[in-house]
Amino acid sequence: MKGQKGFTLIELMIVVAIIGILAAIAIPAYQDYTGRAQASEALSATSGVRADIAVYLSENDELPGAGDDAEIDANLAALEGNYFAAGGAILTGDGVISITFNSGVHSGDTMTLTAEESTAGGQIRKWECDGLDSKFLPSACRPDGS
Repeated sequence: MKGQKGFTLIELMIVVAIIGILAAIAIPAYQDYTGRAQASEALSATSGVRADIAVYLSENDELPGAGDDAEIDANLAALEGNYFAAGGAILTGDGVISITFNSGVHSGDTMTLTAEESTAGGQIRKWECDGLDSKFLPSACRPDGS
């Protein structure tokens, strides 16, 4: 008698089922990871302008709004990334930066970065993100309790 070689149909079907289950779990997790990475780009791209806002606060004892500082407005307008175009980042309020995404997972969505002033004043304690689903917000700027 010859020994059996290869895999049976049942064994192959089990392997395919296991791969399908793993893919069903991995694909949504990967999409969440991709969305957070794209949102993080907006946070890192605005780091220089956020430093300019901190300097403005220390020199003027107030957060800048739209039109208060031409250099900050120009620097924001010139910013562009892989997922937002030049002009997609603007100062919309006192220490509030809005970034509108034009591609990727968040295409058409707007993320806001809001400066939170320290209780002593004159310094920014932290930046809070908002506008996107909380699972996509970068951990560095999530609101307290998220």
